[in-house]
Amino acid sequence: MQEKPEPPSDVTSGMLAESVTRFNPVITPFTTEGTVEELGGGEAEEEDVLVLEADLLFRSNEWELPANAIQPIAELAEVVPEGASVDVHGHTDSLPVDETQFDFDNRELSENRAQAVADALAEERPDLTLNVEGFGDEQPAVREDPDDSSTFAANRRVELRYGD
Repeated sequence: MQEKPEPPSDVTSGMLAESVTRFNPVITPFTTEGTVEELGGGEAEEEDVLVLEADLLFRSNEWELPANAIQPIAELAEVVPEGASVDVHGHTDSLPVDETQFDFDNRELSENRAQAVADALAEERPDLTLNVEGFGDEQPAVREDPDDSSTFAANRRVELRYGD
């Protein structure tokens, strides 16, 4: 077994102790495997509206779709009539984006998420006319309750609206 080397004579053990930074990382595993099969799980109050749950599509404060989300989005949109006009609306909860970490707000986040879904939909359904808009937290689906995180999650969504 090899012995621990001695530090150079001009380096004290106090200097060595101060030079070490210990981190206790918080690791949050994320996987989209199996989740994108459930994109239409949200309940829409109206006909001709598909609700895609943003928490299943996107990581927190991101708008890039995982590759395996594109096909399920296209499959959900099979109910949309050929050549229809579709409004793709992005929504967020009321919790503000941390401005110390990100240079966008909830409205921009919702716009970018709606655009990502519209881009995926356009790839699979070029027959559709897509109108993209982000509303941030201005049109909540439910009233948020600070004691119930599911109320915040219900407001994080992308809606596909089509019809007359």
